[in-house]
Amino acid sequence: MSERLEYPDFARAYAIFSITLFHALQRVQLPGFWGEAITFGGSGVHLFFLLSGFGLGLSTEQFLLKRFFRRRFFKVWLPYVLALSLSLAAALLLGWFPDGVQAWLAGVALYQMFLEKYIEAFGGHFWFVSTILQFYLVFPLLHFFKKRVNNDSIFLGTALILSISWWCVVVVLEKGGMRTWNSFFLQFLWEFALGMVLAERYRSNKPFGAFWTHPIWQYLLAGVFFSALMVWMVQKWGPAGKIFNDIPAMIGYTALSLLVYRVLAALAPRILRLFLWAGGFSYSIYLVHILVLELCERLMPPLAALVLFLPLAVLSGWAFEHFTRRLIAFFEKTT
Repeated sequence: MSERLEYPDFARAYAIFSITLFHALQRVQLPGFWGEAITFGGSGVHLFFLLSGFGLGLSTEQFLLKRFFRRRFFKVWLPYVLALSLSLAAALLLGWFPDGVQAWLAGVALYQMFLEKYIEAFGGHFWFVSTILQFYLVFPLLHFFKKRVNNDSIFLGTALILSISWWCVVVVLEKGGMRTWNSFFLQFLWEFALGMVLAERYRSNKPFGAFWTHPIWQYLLAGVFFSALMVWMVQKWGPAGKIFNDIPAMIGYTALSLLVYRVLAALAPRILRLFLWAGGFSYSIYLVHILVLELCERLMPPLAALVLFLPLAVLSGWAFEHFTRRLIAFFEKTT
């Protein structure tokens, strides 16, 4: 069981690395197919939502509402506000972003998630934090419903039905191009709920089936097939494909992450330890990586910026994590 717990830490780093590289490659002129193929990197958000549900599911065996929101305030909202403030300073002092105080206030007060003109402020990546915060707001209801039905199939099936229903609403209303709609928490609810179910099974020592023990070639086959299906849906169905391709995106991306994890564990344990280390502060890496990307683009030649961006983002995330931990410790002592 201790070995299985390594995978979530690895997967957080794997997802954050692929997302940050996706954001960097978006700024490069890539021809045809490759311009669509890099969306695979952005699929890391699906695994991250599952891991978020898994983490909360593990940490709330004895759920206390006040304690839950207090922890989310210190661990998620406070670093988010700090990253927003750094982005505002970069916008006002350096002109890196066209956004100003109103966009900062929308993020701090959490109404950014409902306004299209603010949800992609300061580089566009903070939409993800908005969605995570939505999940935190509804988590007490999800936790209560899961305990009430006491049936994983009913809980997960209900979440999947709600997600598919939301997909249909978004497509019918032609809102697929709007971040406030295509990234509303219902879009990813089934992934978050799946994480909660896996956490319950882990905590109660129920088996995961063959999840961890498939031959490596099966992970490769599933990863390639479902990732190709994801790209095909986007190419053939356009905005509707982006809304409905979450299931193949999740399966394909997760299968390949398991493949990489198994290969590194067997052949390159030192590299695996690097992933596990970075997984401990993956949220901080995500919060600051756009600022690092902007800095690299302004100070370095294009190739050097692309090569050095990821290691610099990791080091910046590590420094940001240490600073926010001290800040959180200070506020916890004074409240």
